[in-house]
Amino acid sequence: PMDKAVARAQLGLPDTPWLGILGTLRNWKGHAYLLHAFAALAGEFPDWNLLVIGDGPQRRNLERLVAELGLQERVRMVGNRDDVPPWLNALEVFALPSYGDEGVPQSIMQAMACALPVVSTPVGAITEAVVDGETGLVVAPKDSAALAQALARLMRDPELRRRLGEAGLARARERFGLDIMLDRMEDIFRRHARRRRSA
Repeated sequence: PMDKAVARAQLGLPDTPWLGILGTLRNWKGHAYLLHAFAALAGEFPDWNLLVIGDGPQRRNLERLVAELGLQERVRMVGNRDDVPPWLNALEVFALPSYGDEGVPQSIMQAMACALPVVSTPVGAITEAVVDGETGLVVAPKDSAALAQALARLMRDPELRRRLGEAGLARARERFGLDIMLDRMEDIFRRHARRRRSA
C-alpha cells in the first residue's frame, strides 16, 4: 500500500475517488456489467471516476459502451501496464465481476495486497480470497443492479472501505504471500519426489 494522493499524482490522475478494475478485456471478466453499474451510480457519486487497467479483444466494444452510457469524461482506459502497484494504489475500491470459472485471479490478490476492498462474485475460487463482509463484498454474477448496490455501499462509507481493505491485506499476507506460496510449492515437489523414489 502507498498514499493514494501520491499514487494519483505520479500517474497524472485527478485526486478524486477512483473505482477500478484490472484484467484482460474479455467478456467473462464482467467489464460491461461494471460499466452499467457505474453508470447507474453516476448521479449519486459525481466526483467518482472509473479506471480500467488492461487490454484485450473487447476493448472496442467497451469503448463503444462507455460512449453509449455517456461516461467518456468519467472512465479512463489505460491499457496494459507493467507498473501495476501505483495504479491499484490510486483506487479506493477494486471490482472484478467475473462470471467465467477461474481460480483466485491475480488481480484480486494484487488489489488485496494494496489494502483495497474488493467487490467480486462467487465464481471459481474467488471466495478463497474475497470473504463477503470481511475482505470485500460478493455479489451474484451478471447482475449489474446488485453490483451497483455493493459499490454504492463502499463508495458511501470510507470506514467500511478501510476495514475491509485492512482485512484483505492481512488475508493476502497470510494466504498468498511469496514465502507461503514458495513453501507450498516446495512441499508439492517434495511429496512428488518421495513418490517417485518409492515407485
